[in-house]
Amino acid sequence: MADKVRVRAAAKVNLHLRVYRRRNDGYHGILSIFQAISLTDSIVIRSLKESDTIEIGGNFDCPARETTIYKAVLAYREVTGIRTGLSISVDKRIPAGAGLGGGSSDAAAVLVGLEAMLQGGLMPVAAQGLGASIGSDVPFFLKAGAAVVSGRGEEVSPLDSRDDYRLVLAFPGSAVPTAWAYSLLDGERPDDSAEPDPGREELAAAYGGDIRRWPFANSFEGPIGRARSEIPRAKELLAISGASFAAMSGSGNAIFGVFEDEARALVAAARLRDAGFDACVSSPLARCSALD
Repeated sequence: MADKVRVRAAAKVNLHLRVYRRRNDGYHGILSIFQAISLTDSIVIRSLKESDTIEIGGNFDCPARETTIYKAVLAYREVTGIRTGLSISVDKRIPAGAGLGGGSSDAAAVLVGLEAMLQGGLMPVAAQGLGASIGSDVPFFLKAGAAVVSGRGEEVSPLDSRDDYRLVLAFPGSAVPTAWAYSLLDGERPDDSAEPDPGREELAAAYGGDIRRWPFANSFEGPIGRARSEIPRAKELLAISGASFAAMSGSGNAIFGVFEDEARALVAAARLRDAGFDACVSSPLARCSALD
């Protein structure tokens, strides 16, 4: 058993996000394309002599025991029976409330790190089910770098991840609470039938095609953009700067632009910073959680 492991947890963007009306179980169905990107949190897991101890340190937007990291440790212990004491420190770079999946990615990375360190016999299929019990998006971060994602987020069909573009991420204003975003969407859109709804096969084919012809959209972007004017402003700046495609990720607040030229992406990020936005350049990844 290793005494320490380090694992990277990648953010994701939703290149496409179709949100369906609320289901009978209280959840909204989705049909989306997730793409892992090179903006990452770094997580270090160390074993402690005192069994059952869980120490978690990091800059979180909630108490440590309410994080997905803590939930992942409890779920792993429940399945494997291994109760080694743990100290987990997180260097957070993925902003919370940005629609980039940082919490789900951290949970997946902790499961990967715990299995590498403790060797509890958690098979990939079991890890997927365990991940889904923690959060709807966790299975993606355990399985793929790019994928068509459906259901609540637990149904993941991997795609061959592209590496021929760069993304400029812009972070306008304050975080967007997920519950508020869904409430706003439900209030503005009692009937979702008017939204574009390309099927799984069309989405998968489009992902590999001409970026300028992507038929992708985000159900949240209209309602949230009307409530937060800085979001359409960031998208406008990305378009002016030469993005081949631009959209909001998840329920916001991150806006991303896809650039087929890295030099142009760097110039666009500088322009956004000059306009008062936090901005960075990122790349698509072929996998999410990776041991260092």
